[in-house]
Amino acid sequence: MTDLDLLVTAIAEDLGDPSAWRAPIEFRDSLALCALNSAYSLRASSAAGTNVLARYRALRPTADTDSGPDLMKVMDSAGGPADFARDVLHNESKLPGTNRLRPEGIYEGLSRLAALDTAVTSTEHLRTAATNGSTSAKTAWLSVNGFGTLAWSYLIMNAGVSTETKPDVMVQRYLARVLPDDNRPTPARTRQLLQLAATKLAAEPRDLDRAIWLYESPSK
Repeated sequence: MTDLDLLVTAIAEDLGDPSAWRAPIEFRDSLALCALNSAYSLRASSAAGTNVLARYRALRPTADTDSGPDLMKVMDSAGGPADFARDVLHNESKLPGTNRLRPEGIYEGLSRLAALDTAVTSTEHLRTAATNGSTSAKTAWLSVNGFGTLAWSYLIMNAGVSTETKPDVMVQRYLARVLPDDNRPTPARTRQLLQLAATKLAAEPRDLDRAIWLYESPSK
């Protein structure tokens, strides 16, 4: 059997019918929530991200429709990203591999998206930028110190791009277990296998990614 065959077989046994999978996390109308969840999901517990979003929503009745610039204005009103992290979110954790607070990276990333020739300030803009063949928005987000490819994947998946996957620790752990020990895939190969498996299962890659993550999560 090929790696793809082994993966599809394991998914069918472990995860069941795709129609019964839980819906993925999505903030289809709020680039602000997408950005917060993206940054606070990097090497962090799901509870941390949930708490951050709840605190932002408590502050902003319009959180579910806030744009990127809206979030930047909120940070400015709080005294800047550092004060926003401390006083609003009550979470001063750092971006992986850096000494930067997560809102500092968010502010920079949103600024870079807004400054593009075709400005990206909303989830609608982001979905278009992520699927029209251009790489300018992705390049802008990845240029932020502390943001890697997973930060981009989280961002656009949260915005509703269902063809995207993110080979994070949970997903790679699952593949490492169901595939032969001598053939553990790289992150790039993991993405490819997930997309191929989703096609075979008549599922969206993002939905499959979420189902595997929940299966592997200790809090499921």
